[in-house]
Amino acid sequence: MSRLLAVVTLATTLALALLVAAAAAPPAVAGSLSLRISPDSISPFETVTFSGKVSPKLKKPAKLTLQSTLDGTAFTTLKKLSLPKGATKYKTTWVAGTSLGPIYFRAKFGGLTTKKLMVTVVESAGVQIMSNAFSPKTLTVKPWTMVVWTNNDSADHTVTAVDSLDPNATPTGLFDSGPIAGGHTFRYTFTTPGTFFYECQIHSLAAAMHAEVVVQ
Repeated sequence: MSRLLAVVTLATTLALALLVAAAAAPPAVAGSLSLRISPDSISPFETVTFSGKVSPKLKKPAKLTLQSTLDGTAFTTLKKLSLPKGATKYKTTWVAGTSLGPIYFRAKFGGLTTKKLMVTVVESAGVQIMSNAFSPKTLTVKPWTMVVWTNNDSADHTVTAVDSLDPNATPTGLFDSGPIAGGHTFRYTFTTPGTFFYECQIHSLAAAMHAEVVVQ
């Protein structure tokens, strides 16, 4: 009787030990999914490359979904990729349209979803600095336009945001290039509508060294 009780006690102890070990064991790996986008800033009609990895290696063909959104919340399907058996990587491209501003993307595979990544679509416009003057004096652009100022003079100039076209205007702090040497450039992307004044602080007494960007 004692021997039988000992056997039962040992079996019970082993069963409890196995249950504790199972509860303490880490959960099975669910897999992983990654997404990379290059480049993250483009012009309309330029191409973006999406790439990433899936883990573990696929045991059978599967579908991976790329999604996009303009507001960062309501995602819709951009495209679906067919991944072959044994795949661990994926790669595809996307061509931007004419919509300017940020677009968010993410990848979904089974129960996995990557974090959202942003691509900014911007237009470009130019202002020339020549003979101590900004040309054009008034530049009209859309929101999400990158303006590039090019100094064609031998003297240094600045592109400094101010509150008016007055020679005694006050800097706003929105942007300030600092001294731009001849042959060099300064860039700033305007994202919101409005009229933005700027000047060359080195030659602020010259009327031609005051100009504006109208964003509408």
